[in-house]
Amino acid sequence: MADLEKQPVQEGPKEDKPADSSPPPEPKSGGRRVGLILKIVAAVIAVVVLGNLIFWGIINPRKMKFYVTDATLTEFYLTDDDNLHYNLRLNLTVRNPNKRIGFQYDAVEGRAYYGGEKFDSGNLLSFYQPPKTTTVVDAWFSGVKRLSLGFDEVKEFYEQKSSGVYPVDVKIRVYSSIKLGKIHIGEFKVKVKCGLKIPLTTTTSIDGQSSLGSYTTVAGFRTTQCHVDFNTLIVIYSD
Repeated sequence: MADLEKQPVQEGPKEDKPADSSPPPEPKSGGRRVGLILKIVAAVIAVVVLGNLIFWGIINPRKMKFYVTDATLTEFYLTDDDNLHYNLRLNLTVRNPNKRIGFQYDAVEGRAYYGGEKFDSGNLLSFYQPPKTTTVVDAWFSGVKRLSLGFDEVKEFYEQKSSGVYPVDVKIRVYSSIKLGKIHIGEFKVKVKCGLKIPLTTTTSIDGQSSLGSYTTVAGFRTTQCHVDFNTLIVIYSD
């Protein structure tokens, strides 16, 4: 038998697999939004900080000063059901120490506290205060308020009653702006706290009976300087 020669098998050209031509996945839009928001927040903070530095560095306003120069307490007593009856009048003296800067007081609210509990509040007059001037503002608190007093607080009240002097805190909240000519600069939220010790003023007649005649006090009220704190938001506008 004839030998059969094995013929080499020729393989066809190998086809290269096509490369993956699909585009790479795009980053999630949520991450880009967060990054954009963070950049905006950082820019706003930088503008506010820079504005405050320029404001305080160039204008350099001095804080207004608040004093309680007179206080008249003609009624202050508790009933058995813890109702506080009160009648309190105050003279507030506000001083602007700046030479060129005026203060515009747009909203003024007074609050009266006894034992850490608010017993009255009311709006005071809005006003403009020119540079280097002093303004007197009257505040009047009168009415009846039920207080939540424990045994110790009631005991302390009657101890104060025997001395005739009561501790009353008056807090004042003011929305104000600085005024240079017709230009308003800044929006201030001013917090004023006055810790007062007020003697009770009683009305007596010659025979010792209650009367609308002469007034007597246990001790005179002492002028009290108040603590002033304010936060600034830079806003510029004109009249």
